[in-house]
Amino acid sequence: MNRSSKGFGLTGVFVAVIILMVSAVVSTSASSAEAKQTQTAYSSQ
Repeated sequence: MNRSSKGFGLTGVFVAVIILMVSAVVSTSASSAEAKQTQTAYSSQ
């Protein structure tokens, strides 16, 4: 039972890491998109 609960804990950590990585990639892509829009606006001026 202790081993089973430890495995579940590792699975939970693994899932949490995946969620954090996905959210980090989404926020990074959103930031880069905003930066590109800002650069375009400055260059058009």
